[in-house]
Formats: sequence, structure tokens, C-alpha cells
Amino acid sequence: MNTTEKLKTINNLLLQKSFKVNYENVVLHFAEHFDVGNYSQRSFFRDIKNLKEAIGLRYPTFEDELGPLLRFSKYEDRYYYVRDDISAFPSLSEKELTQIASIIDFNKHLFTDNAGQGVVNKLRAISLENSLSEYNEILPWPAIQLIKDGERSGSDQLKKLIECISAKKTIQLHHQGLSKTSKLKTITGLPVMIKEYNNGWYTGWYLLFYEITGTEMEIEPTINELRLLALDRIKSVIETKIAPKVKLCTLFNPPDYFKYSFGIIRNNIGNPTLEHEKITVKLEADNWINSYLEKYPLHFTQNIQILNKETKEGILELEMEINQELESFILKYTDQMTVIGPENLKVTIIDKLHKSLNNYQLSSQLI
Repeated sequence: MNTTEKLKTINNLLLQKSFKVNYENVVLHFAEHFDVGNYSQRSFFRDIKNLKEAIGLRYPTFEDELGPLLRFSKYEDRYYYVRDDISAFPSLSEKELTQIASIIDFNKHLFTDNAGQGVVNKLRAISLENSLSEYNEILPWPAIQLIKDGERSGSDQLKKLIECISAKKTIQLHHQGLSKTSKLKTITGLPVMIKEYNNGWYTGWYLLFYEITGTEMEIEPTINELRLLALDRIKSVIETKIAPKVKLCTLFNPPDYFKYSFGIIRNNIGNPTLEHEKITVKLEADNWINSYLEKYPLHFTQNIQILNKETKEGILELEMEINQELESFILKYTDQMTVIGPENLKVTIIDKLHKSLNNYQLSSQLI
């Protein structure tokens, strides 16, 4: 550990009321958690002195009013901060965490798919875990574990795209497909919305985009003419010098692009008249998925008719577009459900099941 890391660690220990900060306890903490075995008492006092200077520089007004902000209690044999809401290094207090959570909660309309609620939950989890440290001994593992979102590929383009979306500016994109043989393409058009989506493989950002040829003097985008591009495949974003006039219908609402799709992938580019269909699925006897669907509906059009309360047999009805993600979901739970209609979806599922069965039979012959 370098000096800064040691100072930050001691500072964090001072913020945890359950930890008794003195030389003996800090030595044990460094040895157990950082494998530091040569931390001398002289080094500890030097680090305490540096923390006193650092926190004094961060809160000069408090220090003028209260005196030294980091003190030692002979009675308790511990160092402590005189206020609960101060830290030698930038951090968020319980009050600040709560305020930020409240602000995000109030502005949830700026987020999609309950992402705002997810941020609020994480902030509240941080606040909760911090408060628990006041009453419990420090655990060697986290009390709460949340999904690690990770960094977003394509985030360097986000600011520029959002500016162009807000200003209704047409842009020129340099885009490259995921395939190794894909070539860099130049696409011109109007960006209309950024979509964040977790597709099971990774969480990413996507751009909803209306492509133009570059010769139109006026454009009027429609929902089924939009296309979706992954931000991590966009190499550059350039504003066009000559832009057509953008005319938007009052009914044009980009989020409607995803309204009847399972996931985000649609087949509308090659089929601009694409419409949703009535999908009927039988829920088999003794299934468990019915309880799951009741609690977590697949879609807002979902309707379940229970045919037998004891066996949980039922009929699941949906009004959705048929796409690969919907097919994959049905195949994933094919022991729980059977497609009744439409016929084209039923045939597709049967064909894929036959192919899978043939693959297993062939692989068995090779063993």
C-alpha cells in the first residue's frame, strides 16, 4: 500500500463507528486485509497527522469553529472525527445519498425500464450498508451485493448524440457491424433516441435512428422506418452541413418503436408494414412458470386463462411481434409451454426443436 491508500483506508475506518481506530486495531486491519506486516507506530502517528491536515484543509470553517476535527479520546482509546458528516477525502454523507436518491426518484421519467429505480435502490443500499456499520462488527464480506453494471462501450459518443437528438440535427455516422468481415459504412440520418438494454449477454446503449439518402429537403420519420444501431459499433459522429427540414407528426413517439417487441430487435427494416400478432401459448400441466408470469408479466398485453387450478394448466395470450428473442424465450421454457398459434411461429419452434434433437442424436453417435 502506498501512503495515499493507507490514509484513505484509515479515513474509511474513522467513518465506521463500530471500528475502534487506534494503532493496534489499524495494524491488525492492514495485516488481515492488505497483507501489510511492517506498519510501525511511527508511521501510524504520521498518517494521523496527515489526516488532520487534510481534513482541516477540506473544512476550514468547521476547524475555526470547533478546533481540531480529528481527535483522540483517552477514555475510549480511539481517534474519531468530531462530526459524522465529514471526511478527509471526497465522499457522500448519508444525508447527501438520501437527497440524491430522492432527486432521481422524483425524475424517474428521464430513465427507461425502471433504470432510475435501480440507481435509487443502489444509493439506498449504500446508505443502508453504511448505517449498519454503526451497530455491527465489520464483516469480511459485503452485506449487500448488487449487479455490477460495468462501463458502457460507445459512451464517448453519448454527449454528442444527445445534443443532436435534442436539437433535431441530422448527422453522419461511421458504423461497423459486429461481424469480422463487416466494413465501415457511412450512414446519414436523424438520431431520435438512446435506448439502454440488457439483452442477457451484456448491457449496452443503442441509437434509434432514421436513415436518409442525403438528398431530401424535408423528412418526416415514422416509427417503422426507424432502425437500431449499437453505440459500440459507431466509430464517429459528425453533424451534416446541409440539413433537411425535420417535420415530426404529433403522434410520432420513438418509445413506441419497442411497444410490441420482445426485447429490442425488430424486423421492420425489411418489412415496414410489420404489425403485432395474437400469440396463443398453452401452459402445460404442473408448470411453475405460471406463478412467474403472474408476478413478472412478459408484456402489457399478457392475458392468462387458468383451465385447471390444481395442475395450473392455462392459456397465455399476447399481442406482440414475432422475433428471435421471443422464439428464444419459448424455446428456453419449451417444457413449460406449447405454442398453439399463429401457425408460422408454431412451425418455427417445431423446426428448431427437431434440429436440436437431431444435433443431440448425432453427438451421441460420436461418443
